[in-house]
Amino acid sequence: MLRLSKRVEYALMALLHMDEEADQVVSVAELADQYDIPSDMLGKVMQALARSGLVKSIHGAHGGYQLSTSLDNLVLGDVLEAVEGPFRLVKCQETPESCDQYKVCPIREPVLAIQNQLLDYLASFELKTFRETSKSKKI
Repeated sequence: MLRLSKRVEYALMALLHMDEEADQVVSVAELADQYDIPSDMLGKVMQALARSGLVKSIHGAHGGYQLSTSLDNLVLGDVLEAVEGPFRLVKCQETPESCDQYKVCPIREPVLAIQNQLLDYLASFELKTFRETSKSKKI
């Protein structure tokens, strides 16, 4: 079934936290401690976010991570792709040779249409929605 991976959940938590901390540098240890996340996994997630340009990696004794841009400019699809790679609903969309039925498959095109609709939705779901929902829960 479709669901967000723990890696994506952790990435979203970290991004929301960094958004709340504005211009502060946030360490993996701080995030891991605050949200009870395994620091080794979170470290890999943060590296993936940095490679994709969603966050900046700050080196040095007081290093850590900062958002590269506001959540206002990010969408859920950016995070999914940064952390998990390109989204494919079925394996044959990425590697047709992996499927014995690819040439005769009656569901290939409808599944591709579903995948494209999901990608469009993910590309339109703004991360600022998480901020707005989070703030309303704190009141």
